[in-house]
Amino acid sequence: MKRIHYLLPLAIAVMAFGSSGASATTVIGDLNNFDTLNDTGQRCYGFEIEIDDIHSTDITYTFDWNHYGAPKIREDNTDPAHPKVFVRYESTKDTNGNWGANGSFTNTAIPTISPPAGHTCTDPTVNEGCEHFGVGYYGVPTTIKYNWLVDGGAGNLASFGSPVSVAAPTFVYTAPAAGQPANVVAAIPAPAVPIPAGKQYGEPSWVKVIKTTTHNANNVVLQDLISDDKDNDGLADWQNTEPDQVETEWKLLQTNSAGNAAKDELQGGADDMGDGSENVTRRYEFYRYAAAPNTLDGEKGEAMCSEVNPTTDPNDPNYLHGVGSAVAVTDPNGDTYYVDCASQVVVGNYIGAQMAGFDAEAGLGLVDHLQDGESGTPYTPRTVVVGGNSPYTINIAHGSLPPGLSINPADGVLSGTPTAGGDYPFTLAVTDANNTSVSQAYSLHILGAGAVQLGLAVQKVGSGSGTVAGNNIDCGSTCSLFLDSGTSVALSATPAAGSIFSGWSGPCTGTGACSFTLTASSTVSATFTQQWLLSVIKAGGGSGTVTGNGIDCGATCSILLDANTAVSLTATPTSGSVFTGWIGDCSGIGTCDTTMTALRSVSATFVPPTQQYPLSVTRTGSGTVTSSPKGINCGKQCSKSFTVGTSVTLTAKPAKKHAFLGWTRACTGVSPSCTVPMLSDQSVGATFN
Repeated sequence: MKRIHYLLPLAIAVMAFGSSGASATTVIGDLNNFDTLNDTGQRCYGFEIEIDDIHSTDITYTFDWNHYGAPKIREDNTDPAHPKVFVRYESTKDTNGNWGANGSFTNTAIPTISPPAGHTCTDPTVNEGCEHFGVGYYGVPTTIKYNWLVDGGAGNLASFGSPVSVAAPTFVYTAPAAGQPANVVAAIPAPAVPIPAGKQYGEPSWVKVIKTTTHNANNVVLQDLISDDKDNDGLADWQNTEPDQVETEWKLLQTNSAGNAAKDELQGGADDMGDGSENVTRRYEFYRYAAAPNTLDGEKGEAMCSEVNPTTDPNDPNYLHGVGSAVAVTDPNGDTYYVDCASQVVVGNYIGAQMAGFDAEAGLGLVDHLQDGESGTPYTPRTVVVGGNSPYTINIAHGSLPPGLSINPADGVLSGTPTAGGDYPFTLAVTDANNTSVSQAYSLHILGAGAVQLGLAVQKVGSGSGTVAGNNIDCGSTCSLFLDSGTSVALSATPAAGSIFSGWSGPCTGTGACSFTLTASSTVSATFTQQWLLSVIKAGGGSGTVTGNGIDCGATCSILLDANTAVSLTATPTSGSVFTGWIGDCSGIGTCDTTMTALRSVSATFVPPTQQYPLSVTRTGSGTVTSSPKGINCGKQCSKSFTVGTSVTLTAKPAKKHAFLGWTRACTGVSPSCTVPMLSDQSVGATFN
């Protein structure tokens, strides 16, 4: 059967599929892959997604590249007929009851940026008050809710009262029938927000839909859906090189108890997908409804300025006013008055964005991360294998699952009750019924009975690069994790080519292995320093030495130096030889002074005392040039070779009734005499009138 596959790479995947196991040709799937700003007005310590009427085994991929990492998933079956799944991204507190360091990966700051494009929310190395989250799942949830988590006191996190007004799109795909193309219908419901008592409508918001249909074989990966223009072709990457296929639409969404589909859902038309090989990408951007309160119906709470009047005026590209000069509004008493929506700016602040793609084929894949567990506590059943065709052949290629846990080959679900604490690295290798194979390395941490978990984070600093490994840290990719209190930590640092490891800070110091016992949440810093090669070449046939910054050339003619090191080299000829100058990153005959901001290479020229260099003179006008030592008498003799190191003084004498106008090339100025050091071939011009 055909399944929905949301064109996102397995390396950082956020995927959703239709209901598994069905044989119908229509498949329904949903995707939550979105940016959102922290507009609570306070620092937040997590984010929670509630998905109603599905099970934990319906969760496929989660987006884990934010300040919180992989989420915790739990299922609430208080009402067995209507299960709820909660996907919670959350910070933790240390044993002293303190949150992680201010501004670190453990919280989301109050926004310090203007409303961003989606891609700015995917970098966990910055904390600007913006995050990217995502959950893929099987089935058709009835409700999806989002909430920021704030400090609830007593070590607890509490939901912020106002939900996040970002909705999840749904897709309905119909496979191609005889003589008919495949098609997909995309819809976006109003965000799930509460409806005030006595009103029909909840808080309104705008959705801006940017859609691209592509007729090529190019995959549209997650980075493209949330970025601008990495390839600098003048087109947003999610346009997939097809500028003529981009469509934009504004729609007012407002939850209402009467089920008014005109405002409760944006229902798109069917998109023709040919034989099913074509792609649809959609970006949904959400904005607050900004029109004055008098544009809300006093009885129902309905937003009456319900259209955006986009403009093609190049002088006002962000014209976001309403439409209609006499829109009827009812006050709480039932009386009618009129509002000029065209004079109202109806589109307010950016709230966040959903990114979604569509493809009719779902390839075999594995989830990226697994949440930790606790010894003696049932593990939340989690789908590990997604897509492809079951049954699966599942092997543990390396390592082992925690005792008490197993993966069902029929559906790829991990479940059970772990019986022992510890860290369990393993590699999962899966082959589906189509003989497609995938593998993925995991590390499951099981908290021992009665153990307390503490955070261990690694920061890489400095101008260089490298990796830190140990205790399932691979930084690299994984720079933080939680370990049982009392765990022995052993970390090693490996510099990349062109860098050195300069040392630890935090619980460890020095440049050896980092070893300590984890008794509190800790951050270890590893400093890597970039280095550049300084090379010296001796040329010219003579002899001498070059010294400075560890160079003794002589014996040592190259050395690695830290980036930005100031270099000063001195050339000293041996008795009988002459130093004639530097070539390369230095010049002249003084000291060679440079800075190691890149690879540096210099050549020092030493010549034997018998070396001779020619000096030639060219005259213009009437006059003569003579030399001391003798040899130049120009007009008659205008060139002569002199021994290296000789200083030759030239004297210009104009003819009677003429004047000397000046020197060029190796001599300058208008003085009748100049001195030329014979360290190389030299030429001089003398001008008379």
